[in-house]
Amino acid sequence: MSGRENAFDKLVNLFLCKLVDEIENPDDLKFYWKGVAYDSHFDLMDRLQQLYQSGMDKFLGEDITYINQNDVNNALRFIRQNPDATQKAVWNLFIQQKFFTNNDFSFIDVHNERLFYQNADVLLKLLQMWQDIRLTNPNGHNQFLGDMFEGFLDQGVRQSEGQFFTPMPICRFIMMSLPLERLVRDNPMPPMAIDYACGAGHFLTELALQLQPLLSRHKPQANPAEYHKSMVGIEKEYRLSKVAKVSAFMYGQQGIQVCYGDGLVNSHDAFPDIRDGHFDLLVANPPYSVRGFLETLPEEERKAYSLTDTINDAETANSIETFFIERAKQLLKSGGVAAIILPSSILSNGGSTYIRAREILLQYFDIIAIAEFGSGTFGKTGTNTVTLFLRRKPTQPDTAEHYRERIEEWFKGSFASKRKQVIYKDGHLIEQYCTHINVALADYQSLLRGEDNGSWKPQEYFQTYHEAFEKSTELKNIKKTKKFKALSKAEQTAEIAKRYLAYVQGIEQDKLYHFCLASDQSNPVLIIRSPTGTKEIKQFLGYEWSGAKGDEGIKLLEDASGKHVTTLYDGPDHANPVRFTRTNPAKLNSYIAANFDGTVVPIPNELCEVANSVRLIDIIDFSLVAFEKQFSLAVRTNLTTVTKWPQKPIRQVAILNPQKSELKGVDVSTEISFVEMASVSASGYITSAVPRKLGEVLKGSYTYFAEDDIIIAKITPCMENGKCAIARGLTNSIGMGSSEFHVIRADKNQIQADYLFYFLNRNDVRTIAAKNMTGSSGHRRVPEQFYSDLLVPIPTPDVQKQIALECQEVELKVDVARSDIEKAMMELSAILADAQNTGEPQQLGKVILKVSDSVDPQSKSGIAHYIGLENIEGSTGNLTGELHTPYAEIKSTKTVFSIGDILYGKLRPNLNKVHLAKQDGICSTDILVLRPKNKEEAIFYTQYFLSESFNEAVVRTVSGQQLPRTSWGKMQVIKIPVLEPKELTAKVTKIDALEKQIAKAQSIIDSAPVLKEAVMKKYL
Repeated sequence: MSGRENAFDKLVNLFLCKLVDEIENPDDLKFYWKGVAYDSHFDLMDRLQQLYQSGMDKFLGEDITYINQNDVNNALRFIRQNPDATQKAVWNLFIQQKFFTNNDFSFIDVHNERLFYQNADVLLKLLQMWQDIRLTNPNGHNQFLGDMFEGFLDQGVRQSEGQFFTPMPICRFIMMSLPLERLVRDNPMPPMAIDYACGAGHFLTELALQLQPLLSRHKPQANPAEYHKSMVGIEKEYRLSKVAKVSAFMYGQQGIQVCYGDGLVNSHDAFPDIRDGHFDLLVANPPYSVRGFLETLPEEERKAYSLTDTINDAETANSIETFFIERAKQLLKSGGVAAIILPSSILSNGGSTYIRAREILLQYFDIIAIAEFGSGTFGKTGTNTVTLFLRRKPTQPDTAEHYRERIEEWFKGSFASKRKQVIYKDGHLIEQYCTHINVALADYQSLLRGEDNGSWKPQEYFQTYHEAFEKSTELKNIKKTKKFKALSKAEQTAEIAKRYLAYVQGIEQDKLYHFCLASDQSNPVLIIRSPTGTKEIKQFLGYEWSGAKGDEGIKLLEDASGKHVTTLYDGPDHANPVRFTRTNPAKLNSYIAANFDGTVVPIPNELCEVANSVRLIDIIDFSLVAFEKQFSLAVRTNLTTVTKWPQKPIRQVAILNPQKSELKGVDVSTEISFVEMASVSASGYITSAVPRKLGEVLKGSYTYFAEDDIIIAKITPCMENGKCAIARGLTNSIGMGSSEFHVIRADKNQIQADYLFYFLNRNDVRTIAAKNMTGSSGHRRVPEQFYSDLLVPIPTPDVQKQIALECQEVELKVDVARSDIEKAMMELSAILADAQNTGEPQQLGKVILKVSDSVDPQSKSGIAHYIGLENIEGSTGNLTGELHTPYAEIKSTKTVFSIGDILYGKLRPNLNKVHLAKQDGICSTDILVLRPKNKEEAIFYTQYFLSESFNEAVVRTVSGQQLPRTSWGKMQVIKIPVLEPKELTAKVTKIDALEKQIAKAQSIIDSAPVLKEAVMKKYL
């Protein structure tokens, strides 16, 4: 039956079956079509098929192969009398149905025997034409092949069921980060490698490709085919498993084993290599969030996973990615390495399944590196992902079991034992843990000894435990029991103390156990986080996605020589397709590979924005009572203050974010001060406060603060812009403001509010706070925990007061400087206004030349002095940001400018961005390059273009909806004042003097943070 007949058959059958299902007495039903009655829908369908066949005969002018019910009945009519003849008849029908209809290899529509042989002839010729062709060089990559497979996968195999496919650049980065050289060099046999969710086989083919130069270097006599045989892929989707096999064949890597099966199943009969503890290397991008996945796993297979015990409902469970983590633990041998792409939520999701998954990571793996990629990395899939680079911990003896036994001994009180063999050599870990949680060792030992009223109990660290225990259901239920109520008050107190001890010990045993496991890892964790800006992401990844029709897929960022440019790795170029530089210190992969080999290499400054090395214990939060082993990739960096004074965390000397409950009893009609984020100046003052009634804002999501409280922005970029102030002059001493404020209220018995404000309102604190931000790109915030833990020196009250006074003196100078700038700007405005009145109005295009010289950066080499709109400050014309860019990274044509030219932004809202060029360079085509006749005109017109009157005239020329902009054609008719030479010289002299005054005053403002920092250092 042809494909079209099959579709017709299914549609009619489904329709008629639905009719039958809806009839109460289907046996009495007659089917009518064109006035003819049929006893069953099968009879009607057979008739329709005959008519369809007849129509096809007439339409195509060909016989149509079609097997109907009568054909089958006729073939079987002599089955008892002559079985051999019947067999031949049925076989003949089978042959017709099997071969003389359309199939997967039909290049022409096949409806009968003659067309079948015609198609076979076409197929034969195609095979003969292809047999000597390789779509790719086995020695290198062909981006066409990757795009072809990606196109097939996206259009033919929709990325569903939790699947998304790994872009080739990410595959390459991951493979170049793994210690492949050591695996090849040090192993006498080919290392066993597996991808248990191999999809189209990208990881496997990339691995085979990267092994080639390593074999040439370390084992030139080795046969690469033997190494291919040691690579195994498992894929549950049948079509993808075939694609992976074809992909390996096209790369000349036929030996790669591709198993069609479930990667979570323990063994596969046809693939004996797939067994536990057998693999040196595992790399995969497994599916995630697949509802009901556990139901497809046989009962016996489920028992192999400890995660199964955390699933309450197999039908709704969708945390399949966690099971792949445990599967990696099973498959890898001791010391085996892995790289697994997972959704970022794996690090933070609540619930017992995800907590258990993180426990598996801590108990059975060293975490070498975590690379976080943003939502644009995988094209249409908007998921944020992390790639975990892991090494399997030793299994003989098992590391997790060793520490489990050690912790049990310690909590039995054996720490007090004099038998050294009980404490063994791990006792130092208790000391490290006590330092980490800020509890004295002697106090913690009283907890280990099981002293319910030991010196551990009053420690601040355990206060949150006490609060949680008091609110616990367990305690409430105990107090309701008759047995408890029958006890005396003293006995009740003792019973509660005993249960509280058990409560705390249970949590601490879990914390100390995982602290020891995390500390057992000798190497730090390398944290890599993608930048957030669009341009920065493109340079980081080295590619972008195109959805343009006919040009879909990944578009690599390449230099003039065709070399792939990315921060991730140093890859091959067109001239050297197999050149892999694995140790380039400018690329991130080299630091991950070094971490695998136990070599800690300092991160260079140019990579510090995206990479940091940190202890594993520092990305796990041990402070919360509910210890869920969540990982925070926002590296918690503490401010280090060298001081002679004692230091305390702010939570010990201040209240953080006081609650609105303090306002209970205050009349809702009371007038208060309402403060927006924009009302806090960079100098540390509230510039304006709007009077509001308390009742109007009390129930809103606003932040409450009081007189002398410190308010500090927690969201970027407000925090980085210095939005920090002391709340002073509040109406009725009550303030409400943006929900993006943190509030810090100094305990005046320990620390003065002014001193604490000046300590917090520093660039050093803001820099560290930015590194501790959490949340997704665009919504990153400084958590309360950062300020809570921030150590602040506590000098004597007199010293605190002196520090505040000297910082205030610096601010007074800043206020004077701001006033001087304001006066100078007013004089500048007056000069320009006078020029407007006295100068001869002429069209801009008649007195200034527009420069149209351009350059293709790809035709140049070296470094460009490049200015974009983002580099010009609107109010001053000064330049900010990075101005030196390699020509290779600048893709499109740019405008050339020279010293003395005026750069004017033509794209709204960047109008009035004006800069007088101090050196030659190139700029964005969204910037007009204007050239006056002489230097004095350039200085005058630069200031005039910054004026409000000129800007208003330009705004009236703007058009466009999505990207409103002006144009030279419209601007050149704007009239500007043209001065006589003497008057021009006089005004430029005044402008120059005023600019010097402004620059001098600005230098005082700019130096204020340094001067305040000097005050801090002098006294602290």
